[in-house]
Amino acid sequence: MAAIGLFAATIGSLAGLGGGFLVAPILRIVFALPPEAAAATSLVLVLANVASASVAFVRQGRVDLSLALTMGAFAVPGSIAGAFVVKFAPAAWFDLLYAALLVVLAIDMLREGARTAAGGLARLPWAVPTTFHDRTSGLDYTYVRSRPVEAAAGAATGFLSSFFGIGGGVIVVPTLLRVFEMPAHIVSATSHMVILFSAPFGVATHALQGNINWSDAVPLAAGGLAGGQLGAALSRRLSSATLVRVLAAILTAAAVSLIVQHAGALVGARRP
Repeated sequence: MAAIGLFAATIGSLAGLGGGFLVAPILRIVFALPPEAAAATSLVLVLANVASASVAFVRQGRVDLSLALTMGAFAVPGSIAGAFVVKFAPAAWFDLLYAALLVVLAIDMLREGARTAAGGLARLPWAVPTTFHDRTSGLDYTYVRSRPVEAAAGAATGFLSSFFGIGGGVIVVPTLLRVFEMPAHIVSATSHMVILFSAPFGVATHALQGNINWSDAVPLAAGGLAGGQLGAALSRRLSSATLVRVLAAILTAAAVSLIVQHAGALVGARRP
């Protein structure tokens, strides 16, 4: 479990997803945990991962704290709701919905034709341009922000964070990358901070319901603490284009693993 946590957290820190998107399928497929236990246990790893990585990213000066605070505030109620709703999700639907979400996001990551900030301003409600200074590179980046979009994305992030145990970065990352047109390395760092604000509420709600398998969660979290630092360090050596390709590949692999789990049952159900 510690090795799984280390690997997932390292990849999660690179992609800005918190690592849970790899741990949740493993807990479902390999260890056969029910959806609520897989989501809850995975979310503990996510919290440890993002807490560790966020410290490193803040030190690097790559976190847009204002944006993270706004989205994180709206993510809190969604995070609590997701922890309650997942108990009513059938296992097959949980896995297949998760797989479908990952496939859609992977396709979006690979879409060509970057939009300009001016174009984003024309499409987003109440959009304003903002400039962010990256202390690591010394460069200034200009992108757009929209409070209504931040609120909606934050609420969705919180819900999916607790429901799937994946941290919610699957919503934050494409929103910041494709809608706000932020650089991928700033997206990864800011996404971690958003998840850090909301994940504790999801973990607490899951814990109160007895959903967390602590014998698995503790070693996962230990690996996540180390992986968060490692992933944050590696992100400084990868270009934005490389990060996008890594993210899309990982999302696709996780989706395929979930679909394969139920492929046999679906084929068998169609036989006379």
